[in-house]
Amino acid sequence: MSEKPKRPRPAPTPTNISQPFWDGVNKHRLLLQRDPATGKCQFYPRAVNVYSGKQDTEWIEATGKGVLYSFTETLVPARGFEGKEPYLIATVELEEGVRLMSLLHNCSTADVRIGMRVRLCWDKINDDFEYFAFEPDK
Repeated sequence: MSEKPKRPRPAPTPTNISQPFWDGVNKHRLLLQRDPATGKCQFYPRAVNVYSGKQDTEWIEATGKGVLYSFTETLVPARGFEGKEPYLIATVELEEGVRLMSLLHNCSTADVRIGMRVRLCWDKINDDFEYFAFEPDK
């Protein structure tokens, strides 16, 4: 049986709304939108402030620190992840109060526990894009 060819990892397609987020990622900065009235953050980038319904969000840089909320070990790879399995996908709750999904690096399933502290790291997608990921914050 022949091995399946490796496919490139899907890269993001920035929009006029998400462009500031991707510009930040390319500078190794994780940016969130924040409601200026309440200080609450939202993720993913949106045209409208989910707290006020206005178009008044401001961009802030996240600390990159958080806790592991949930995770799964992936044995059947998604497109572009062939040969990297098994890998961990995590839901992380950032200090800023938002939850997001990403890869969890530099640990095995045996090392992982819900509530563990994690920190931002970077994962290269291709020559044009990196993406945020997390690793244990030891």
